[in-house]
Amino acid sequence: MTLPNTPVPEPASGETSPYSRTRIFLHWLSAAVILWATFSGFGVALLDESDPFRQWVESFNPQLTSLFIPFFAWRLWLAIKAPSPTTAKNVQARLASAAHKAIYAAVAGVLITGVLMMSHPVMLLALVPLPQLIHSKIALMELHEVHHVLCAVLAGLVALHLAAVVLHQVRGKSVLGRMRRTV
Repeated sequence: MTLPNTPVPEPASGETSPYSRTRIFLHWLSAAVILWATFSGFGVALLDESDPFRQWVESFNPQLTSLFIPFFAWRLWLAIKAPSPTTAKNVQARLASAAHKAIYAAVAGVLITGVLMMSHPVMLLALVPLPQLIHSKIALMELHEVHHVLCAVLAGLVALHLAAVVLHQVRGKSVLGRMRRTV
């Protein structure tokens, strides 16, 4: 049995992976939560406010993303402390690094504004109350707008990220191979 933070064995394509099993797990957990929250959040906005599915999503998503916060903090910590080359190899590597940093910043902004804009206390898993932190209607409206802008920015960054993955795959550079969890 290998330890959770040990590096993943080299992918079959021959490219080495700089990511530990833990970082790969946190990447895919993040992808699942971000994609669900993005599609469900923007999707239910098309429904009437009294629609039962919209009400369920608007109750479920704050709980899901609140549970996700410590995992995101862990992922961010691992990314920050991971060894990185002092200078990026080329323009493409620098752009990829900047895009990843922008994704981390957008996720952090979405999570922070999401917690701050709660207009009522939320019961997390019917066990832990998450209090409403801000009570000013004007501040809540402004946070709501900032949250939606950050969600749109994050959705755009995720779309660019996915497009880059497809482009690399088409060019024969298996980015997915490095992010595949092996047993």
